[in-house]
Amino acid sequence: MNRAADPLADSLRHRIAWDGTRTPVKTALFLLVCLAWLLPGLVGHDPWKIDEALALGAVAGMLKSGDWAVPLIAGEPYLERAPLFFWTAAAFAKVFGAWLPLHDAARLASGFFMAITMAGVHVAANALYGPRAGRIAVLLLIGCLGLLIRAHEMNTDLAGLAGVSVGVAGLAYAARRPWLGGPLFGLGLAAAFLGDGLLPALLVGTLALLLPLAGETWRTRPYAIAAAVGLAIAAVAACAWPIVLSQRNPALAAEWLGVALATRWSGGVTRGAIADLAYFPKILPWYAWPALPLAAWSVWRARRNLAARLDLRLPIVASLLFFVVLTLLAESREANAMPILVPLVLLGVAELDTLPRGAASALDWFGVTTFALMALVLWLGFAAAMTGSPAAIADWLQREVPGYEYPFRFIPFALATLLTCIWTVVVARSLRTTRRAVVNWSAGITMVWMLTMMLGLPVIDQARSYRGVVAKLAAEVGPSRCTIGAGVGDAQRALLDYFAGLRVVPPDHPSAATCDTLLAQATRGRLPAFDAAGWREAWRGSRPGDRTEAFVLFRRGG
Repeated sequence: MNRAADPLADSLRHRIAWDGTRTPVKTALFLLVCLAWLLPGLVGHDPWKIDEALALGAVAGMLKSGDWAVPLIAGEPYLERAPLFFWTAAAFAKVFGAWLPLHDAARLASGFFMAITMAGVHVAANALYGPRAGRIAVLLLIGCLGLLIRAHEMNTDLAGLAGVSVGVAGLAYAARRPWLGGPLFGLGLAAAFLGDGLLPALLVGTLALLLPLAGETWRTRPYAIAAAVGLAIAAVAACAWPIVLSQRNPALAAEWLGVALATRWSGGVTRGAIADLAYFPKILPWYAWPALPLAAWSVWRARRNLAARLDLRLPIVASLLFFVVLTLLAESREANAMPILVPLVLLGVAELDTLPRGAASALDWFGVTTFALMALVLWLGFAAAMTGSPAAIADWLQREVPGYEYPFRFIPFALATLLTCIWTVVVARSLRTTRRAVVNWSAGITMVWMLTMMLGLPVIDQARSYRGVVAKLAAEVGPSRCTIGAGVGDAQRALLDYFAGLRVVPPDHPSAATCDTLLAQATRGRLPAFDAAGWREAWRGSRPGDRTEAFVLFRRGG
């Protein structure tokens, strides 16, 4: 018994050396950071717009209708997104719906796809650099600033990201272990297409075609076999749903295909489309931080023997390819930049151990200082919400969420306290190594995220949830025969249906003439264009502190 306990006791007595070796303490801390980053934010709050509302609307539509072939939002077909995330979220809602609200159960799908993404990065890093690279690659991934918010939302882009990660992992193994790499590549390619349409599938598929040009490693019979097997698996898996959809309704299948194949140039060569070419280059410096500078260091460090560095060819080719394709074709949305994080992370860990001590110390100091200050602000905000002091913060909270009384919740408070203490102890007991900067950065961003979700979630949810305003609106609408919607977005339609079962019809709908209420969505005080003759304003409301969006209800007469 004592002998079995010796390794654990010994590791607890010594300071932590982040050098790529594995000990029970480091394994436990790695799992703690991953879970503390992944789980908070998945449950405990209402759906927020825009992506969450759309995804929940499609999931609720599937569960209500029992039709999983055609996604519906408020009873209308919704084919703007691919269906894999909706299917998975609906399955989670089926399994966990008895214990969790529908929106919380469905949001577990986000954690599921992010866990797959983390596993894919781990596998790819091990395939390229050996077993010392997997964990640090995962930590670098979850430390990327641009991933934090999107990774915890109901978002179809997460299914596409998981597909890209698995596909890249398959290609990393394809030449050496085709029996493993081929199926992984095929499953990743299919998941990318069914998860988020053409763009992520194009990234993975084009990468597979370009790799033989990057080196002899991929100009081999095993790689050709792996690629052929992967393409066959992807073709069968990815084509099944479009075929079913086309049999059900060819017009809907054509509509979905048009959306899936759309790029920023689908509307023609416009000034806006040209200006958007600068979008991804502008956001990547902060979005991919700290993976981007570490990736640049790896390329610079290997510049003299780059031709001999076979391990760098896949991440370099993938990084360049993903950047070019996203810049030229992708819509200017932050979520569309997520796939490029995968190759940048893989490239960033390649030369992490050779990072100059001064640079590593600067990143370490910057991360520890930044996240310590952010944690202090969050704890001060919690104190202000509970006690009214500091008064300046309490006054700011009242301006943002008027009239809200913050509830004390012991379990979140205890977890937040525990994680803050763990982070402080781990930072203090870590030996100075180049890897410590990445570990401390990832642990710091995880701590801040968990504190935000544990301490600040009630306030955030109060400000962002539509539950209260929809309940008031539904009470004002009353027993109306039907309601016309003017300028009401898809996300708002989904939440109106979810919270109150209130569905609006467009002004040109055949039944609009019989409707006695009209709901207009005002943006920055401006109402959408509609025929106001014969309508009088009956009610106006918005979310607490929302200064940009409001609902205005009109009744016939007057």
